[in-house]
Amino acid sequence: MSSSNCCSSTSKTTLAYLVGGVGSFLIIGALAWLVVRQPVGAVDAERVAQRVKFRAEVEAASGPKANGYALDADALAKGNKVYHVPIARALEIAAQEFKDPAAGRAKLIQRLEEKSKQQSFE
Repeated sequence: MSSSNCCSSTSKTTLAYLVGGVGSFLIIGALAWLVVRQPVGAVDAERVAQRVKFRAEVEAASGPKANGYALDADALAKGNKVYHVPIARALEIAAQEFKDPAAGRAKLIQRLEEKSKQQSFE
């Protein structure tokens, strides 16, 4: 009995890559077909009403802090002063501080270091 080899090692490898590549495309195509085939359900009115109500609650709770000037009472009770300024004014302040990027970055790092200092009770 002679062992005849009909295919070389490189042709077997090439065939395996070809079968793997075609198989991958077929799997991806089948998955895409399944996704496209499923109908998209309409958003029901009850869910829309819940979202509108939730958004109104969030805006009512954060409205004074986002649109007006205030001093945070919770932070003040802990000994920190946290000021709330309108978003537009905060952006103006940030733009003004970072006209010189190096100086703005240095000032920001300085504030971070001052805030994160550990107190020593020795």
